Amino acid sequence: MTRISTAALCVLLALSALSSQTWAAERKLLVAVVDYVTWHDLLDEDVEAPVIRDLAQTGAVGMMCVRTARGYGGGYLTIGAGSRACSVRALEAEASIEGYAFDATEARQGARAARLFRSYTGWPTGDNAIVHLGIGELLRANLDALYPLQLGLLGGTLRRSGLHVACVGNADTVRSVHREAAAIAMDGQGLVERGAVGARLARRDASVPYGRTTDEPRLLDAFRTAAASADVVVLDLGETSRAAEYAQRMPPTAARAARRRALQRADRLLGRILSSIRLDEWAVLILTPNVRAREVGEDFAALTPVIFTAAGAPAGLLTSPSTRRTGIVVNTDVAPTVLEYFGLEAPPQALGRPMTREPAKAALAILHSDLARHDVADAVRRHAFRWLPILGSVALWLSAFLLLLRDRAPGWTRALARALILLALAAPPAMLLASLRPLSATELIAAVLALSAAIALVGAWFTGGRSGHAIPALLVVGLIIYDLIRGQWMLYWSPLSYSPGAGARFYGIGNEYAGVLLGASVVAAGALLSPRSRCGAGERVFIGLGVLAVAALVGLPRFGANLGMGLGCVIAAAVLALYLWRDRIGLPEVVAGILVALGLLGAAVTLDLVGRGPEASHIGRLVAAVRHDGWQPAAQLVARKVSMNWLLVRVSLWSDLALAAIAVLLVAIVAQPPRLLAAARTRDWLVPMVVACVAGAGAACLLNDSGIVAAALALLYGVGSLAYLGLGDTPVEG
Repeated sequence: MTRISTAALCVLLALSALSSQTWAAERKLLVAVVDYVTWHDLLDEDVEAPVIRDLAQTGAVGMMCVRTARGYGGGYLTIGAGSRACSVRALEAEASIEGYAFDATEARQGARAARLFRSYTGWPTGDNAIVHLGIGELLRANLDALYPLQLGLLGGTLRRSGLHVACVGNADTVRSVHREAAAIAMDGQGLVERGAVGARLARRDASVPYGRTTDEPRLLDAFRTAAASADVVVLDLGETSRAAEYAQRMPPTAARAARRRALQRADRLLGRILSSIRLDEWAVLILTPNVRAREVGEDFAALTPVIFTAAGAPAGLLTSPSTRRTGIVVNTDVAPTVLEYFGLEAPPQALGRPMTREPAKAALAILHSDLARHDVADAVRRHAFRWLPILGSVALWLSAFLLLLRDRAPGWTRALARALILLALAAPPAMLLASLRPLSATELIAAVLALSAAIALVGAWFTGGRSGHAIPALLVVGLIIYDLIRGQWMLYWSPLSYSPGAGARFYGIGNEYAGVLLGASVVAAGALLSPRSRCGAGERVFIGLGVLAVAALVGLPRFGANLGMGLGCVIAAAVLALYLWRDRIGLPEVVAGILVALGLLGAAVTLDLVGRGPEASHIGRLVAAVRHDGWQPAAQLVARKVSMNWLLVRVSLWSDLALAAIAVLLVAIVAQPPRLLAAARTRDWLVPMVVACVAGAGAACLLNDSGIVAAALALLYGVGSLAYLGLGDTPVEG
C-alpha cells in the first residue's frame, strides 16, 4: 500500500510539473530595448512614435531607476543579473566589454567567435547561437561585489526551466561593437541559445553621423526565425544607442535632430516587428537600460521609460516592492518580473522584486506630471546639497571663531552668526513645507529661501532671541512624524530627501531627514524640559518615552524603514533618557538602555518579516537572507556601508559641516567661553542634549552607508543650538 501511495504521489508531482511547464511555454515575451531615451523624448510632440505611444496608452508605464555598480557601463548586465553589476572599458573607443557578444559563426580576430570563446573560457559552446567573448573580464570585474550577484541569472534560470531564450539586434557603429542586449539574454557562461547579433544585421549608411543603421529586412528575418521557437526574445532596436554614442560630437541642435530621427526609425521598426507576432500570445516589455546624457539647457531626473503590455491586462502604473512608489521601479526588478511572468521564482541572488501594475485612468498623464516634478526636485536637490552644508559650515566656523574671541567679538558679528545658524536650522522644515505642492524649479528655490527666512524670523521673534533654535527643531520634528505616519509624501518630494534617479531610497526616511530628526528631536526635548529642580517624574517619563518613540518610528519598517538610523536615534534617545534620571551616567546604564531599545527594534523587524513575508522591507529581507545564507549577507552589507561612507567622508561637503561642528565642540571643551558656560548653567539640559546628539551622530556615521550626511545634519541641530545659545546675551557672572 505504501508503494502504491508513493507511486501515485510521484505521478501527481510529475503531472503538476508538466502542467506548469506547459503553462509557462504557452506564454511568450518580447523584451524590446530602446536605449538612451527619456520619457521627454517619447512624448515630444515633434517625435513621431505612434507604436510606442500606443503601447504606453494601453499598457502599464513607469519610470525606471537605472543605477548600476560603479564601473563603465553595466546597465544590461544589471538587468540580466537582477543585481547591480558593472562592466569595463573595451579597447575600442567609447565601447564596453558588456557589448562583446558575437554570433557563434561570426569571424573575429581571424577565427570563428565560438572557437575564440572556447580558447578564452575552456567551456564548450554546444549549439548555442551567440557567445559573449567578454564573459571572463565581466566575471572578474564583479568578483568583489559587496552583495549577491550572479551574471546571466535571468537567461540561466529561464534555460534551466526549459524555456528558450533568443537575442536579436545589433547597435554597432563604425567605431565600436555594441551587442549589449545579449547581456540580458545570456546565461552564466555567456551563452545565448538562439538569435543573431552579428554585423550583418546592420548596414553602412552615409546619411547618418554614426555611419551604420539597422538592416531592417535582415533584422525582421532574424526575429521571425527566433520568435518561431523562442519563449523570450530580447530585441535591440539599435538606432537610439548609435545616436547617443555620437551625440557629444554634434552641436546640441544636431544631436537632438539625430536622436529624434533614430527614435522614429526605432518606432517604425518596432511596429513591423509587432505586426509579425500575435499580441494575444506575446507580452511586450520595452526597456531603456541607460539614461542619456543631458543636452545644454536640459535638466531631468535620471529615470528611464519602461512599458509593459500583455493581452487582457489593464492600463496602469508600474510599481514594485523595491520602491513602494507608484510609477517607480528599479532595473533590478526586470529579471524577477520576467521570471514571475513565466511562473518561476527568482533565485536569491536577484535583489529586485517583481513589478506590479496599479490600475489608473490616464496613467500616462499621471506619469508625465510626476516626471516633471521629479525633474524639478532633482534639479533643486543638486543646489540644496551644496548650499545647506556650506551655509551650516560657515555659520559654525564663524561661531567657533567668535566663541574663541569671547567678549572681544563685536555684537553685530555674534548676531550675524546666530542668524546664519537659524537659517541653516530652518532650511530642512522649509524644504518639507515647500514640497507640499508642485512648483517649478525657480518657484521651489524661492519658496525654500522664503520659508527658511520666515521660520528663522518667527523663531527669533517668538522667543525674544533667547531660544530661537527650538522653533525650527520643534517644527521639523512635527512635520517629519506627521509625514511618516501619513504616507511620506513631503519626504518623497523634498529636495533634501529622496532621489529616485540615484536609487538612494524610495520609501521610509532617508539618512538626510533621519539625521535631522535625530538632532532636532533631542534639541526639542531639551527645550521642552523644565529645569532639573522643577522637572517632575511625569515630565521625565513623557519626554523619555517621546524620544524613544521617535527612534522606534525611524526603525519601524512600516514607517521609517531605516535600521541604521533607527539604531543611531536609539543611542541618542537612550543617552538623553538616562540623563533624565541621573546627573552622571556610567557604562552599565548606557549598555542597559541601548539593549532595551535594540530589543524593541528587533521586535519591529520580526513583526515586519512575519507579517509581510515576501513583501517585507529591505530590513526584513536582510534578516531573511541571514537566516537563509548565514552571516555573509550581513557582512556584505557592512562592507558596502563602510566603503560608501568612507568615499563620502573624503569627498562630500557634509564632511566639512561635521568638521565645523567638531571645531565648535573643541572650542567649548578647551577654551570654555564664559558666555557658553553661563548658557549651560542657566539651561541645565544643554549639556545632556549635546552629549546625546553627539552620541547619536557618531552611531549614525558608523551604521549607515551615507552616515556622514546624517551625522552632519544631526550635529547641525545639536552643536548649532549650543553655538546659538553660547553666542547669546546670557549674563556672565564674575
